[in-house]
Amino acid sequence: MNPQFAEAYSNRGVAYDNLGNTQQAIKDFNKAIELNPQYAKAYYNRGIAYGKLGKTQQEIKDYNKAIELNPQYAEAYYNRGIAYGELGNTQQEINDYNKAIELNPQYAKAYYNRGITYGNLGNYQQEIKDYNKAIELNPQLAMAYSNRGSVYYKLGNTQQAIKDFNKAIELNPQLADVYYNRGNAYGKLGDYQQAIKDYNKAVELNPQDAVAYSNIGLAYFKLGNKKRAIENFKIAARLGDKLAQNYLRSKGIEW
Repeated sequence: MNPQFAEAYSNRGVAYDNLGNTQQAIKDFNKAIELNPQYAKAYYNRGIAYGKLGKTQQEIKDYNKAIELNPQYAEAYYNRGIAYGELGNTQQEINDYNKAIELNPQYAKAYYNRGITYGNLGNYQQEIKDYNKAIELNPQLAMAYSNRGSVYYKLGNTQQAIKDFNKAIELNPQLADVYYNRGNAYGKLGDYQQAIKDYNKAVELNPQDAVAYSNIGLAYFKLGNKKRAIENFKIAARLGDKLAQNYLRSKGIEW
């Protein structure tokens, strides 16, 4: 068999995977590997497919093989890092992001993901540094601004947090969580009217966000508008928010 056919199988596998037919994609990647056992990209692509099926251990095995065949494969290190993170192996996850960045210093997503991992470890200063670098490399990365804003909020730098949330929304106006987080920031500053506007936008984008409705209620309470507060608590309660349910129950109010 012509080993060049391996690329055709691999490319067709990618197409199947993009269409959501992951099982057929894996069959094509298997065939590509059978035709050319040295084809690092086929192992890499099959690893991605296994990851979509939740077969993380098999996914890692394929990235291992891809890296064995091509030690310069930055994307394979990056994806393996994500897989290790899903298994809770944080140190190996960071090691793989480090290697991906060493091989490709322009790899914005690797800095971004490493930032998330450092944040999970409570290393917020390093988290911010990685988001800074990701943004420097890709100024259109809305989630890097959003995540950095959340860190600034956590550290008490509310004004800087709002600036980052503003930028994230400018880049992607469909991010419900960013409106919610900016609402929290405005609430922390005592600007409850603006907080309500942001929470309203969050529930417009995600009508099942019980906590956002609850926070709207709390903001209306701060403004002295008990009627509107109760209206929003009722919605939050129907969506399962325990805080709203407990409050309404204590007042004998049905929802």
